[in-house]
Amino acid sequence: MDRRDRVLTIAFLRIAADDDDRVNRLTACVSRHKFCHAELVFDGGVSFSIQAGRIAGLRARTLSNPHYELVPLLVSGREYRLCFQFCVSASRGGWCFDSQGMYCSFFRPGSSCGCCCDRPSDAVGATFCSKVIVEALQHGGVPEVDRLVPSSTTPSRLYDAVGGSDRRICDSVRVQCPGGLQLLAHPLSVMPPDAVQTMMTLR
Repeated sequence: MDRRDRVLTIAFLRIAADDDDRVNRLTACVSRHKFCHAELVFDGGVSFSIQAGRIAGLRARTLSNPHYELVPLLVSGREYRLCFQFCVSASRGGWCFDSQGMYCSFFRPGSSCGCCCDRPSDAVGATFCSKVIVEALQHGGVPEVDRLVPSSTTPSRLYDAVGGSDRRICDSVRVQCPGGLQLLAHPLSVMPPDAVQTMMTLR
């Protein structure tokens, strides 16, 4: 059995009172835990996800927004490495945001319905945050998400799967920052070559 000596964090964002983004508000409204977004966070604050109007990608984040709840899992080196490899590959794919798939996920009870929405992200070239994070975690062999269907997983369903894990190593640490959440870097495709190389060699 591989040693569990790496930390893989899933960050869940609750909507702020002054957030006027309609997609965020709708997602939070139908969410059991009032989450509107989720991200997968690696060493050094490198985060993977997708948001409306953007492409899926690795970005540097401070995650200083006080509305984040962090779920750090103690994982093996193999799980960590495979998850990161999936995210690097997805970042190169130019996957756009799948609003139709996201809306469909709200009304499906965590199961497959056999429709086009069930196709994996790489097959359609589009995705949404909780779907692609589940795909990354399943690619890494993370057992907490074994039973999830990516296309019908909302941020709250993902939280239900990982939040109570016995591999969760600590409670969320929230840092108040006057500037809130700061985007420190551009997507992988436009990052400086030395930054890209550093991210590629994380293990």
